Amino acid sequence: MHARLDSLTGLRFFAAYFVLLHHVTNFARLPVLVHFEGFGATGVTFFFVLSGFVLTWSFRPSDAPRPFYWRRFARIVPLHVLTTLIALPVFYAMQGEPVAWGPVLLSLGLLQAWTFVPGIYFAGNPAAWSLSCELFFYALHPLAIRRVLAARSLALAIGGGAFLAAMAAVAQIALGWPGEFTGWLLYIAPPFRLGEFALGVVLAVLTARGYRAPLGLLPATALLAGWFVFTYVVGPRTLDAAMLARTGSAGYAILPLLYGLVIVAAARLDLEARPSVLRWKPMVRLGEWSYALYLVHATIIYALMEVFGTHYRAMWTNLGWLALASVIAIAASALLYHLVEQPLERWLRAHEPGKASPAPAIPASVEAA
Repeated sequence: MHARLDSLTGLRFFAAYFVLLHHVTNFARLPVLVHFEGFGATGVTFFFVLSGFVLTWSFRPSDAPRPFYWRRFARIVPLHVLTTLIALPVFYAMQGEPVAWGPVLLSLGLLQAWTFVPGIYFAGNPAAWSLSCELFFYALHPLAIRRVLAARSLALAIGGGAFLAAMAAVAQIALGWPGEFTGWLLYIAPPFRLGEFALGVVLAVLTARGYRAPLGLLPATALLAGWFVFTYVVGPRTLDAAMLARTGSAGYAILPLLYGLVIVAAARLDLEARPSVLRWKPMVRLGEWSYALYLVHATIIYALMEVFGTHYRAMWTNLGWLALASVIAIAASALLYHLVEQPLERWLRAHEPGKASPAPAIPASVEAA
């Protein structure tokens, strides 16, 4: 399972940019996006499914937990620490708030998502809460992957479906629970989001065994877009409150599966050496910058809000503000990738504790989730 999957790297940019679009609505709203203001946050779902897929795809039988954990540390922690320090003036000083060092230290240790208090799980760099979930996934992956690889395909498919069904069931049950706790449980809580990661693991194994996606990339993307239209436009206008709530609960299982179909379809393009615009070098480059883009975009958007104020009336002229935020965020992500993220990851991987010789160069593929 080590073929290059550059199309998945290209896809990562779109997921990161969806999250940027989600946050930019707090700064400058657009007439069309005003009807889809929650869809950008689902980019995190894509990242969790993709993370399970690529970590499983890049697994080697010789891998042991210790070097795996070190590679993950080298991959995510240096840039996380730097972007958190960059975020502190924006989310504290510019807001006239003292730095909450306790929650910030929890954030730096990637433990912030284990509490349902927003002031804690959004502390430091608010975007980093998802890394707390990733740390949980990373801890489990090397301990479970060999059993997963030894399982039969049918058992894996049933297991993946069970995870999704459990997410939908929990979402339905949680409708009557306190709002603050439910918001944490269904969006932040690492054990709940584990189902999305597990789906990615299962899809990677099935893809490696030759199972084909039922849909190509364009039909899978169209189906995903159709779900967004139904969820954010058609459903609220046509369904009663009870049916809308049940549909929303089902969405916790449906959306990861739709993202999974897109991921598998894109992977098949590479495995079958078929044309893919996602493998275009600029797209791959943007995908390589996507981790930095994800971590820095909210800081840039909220800094722009402090300087220029909010433009909350939905107007097409706000495209200018979107363009400004996008250009600055993408440029910053490029600089962070080339000057900080990539050099530090290479250095740390070459100086792995207990390793006698330098680690091999980082492949230009989707090994980095």
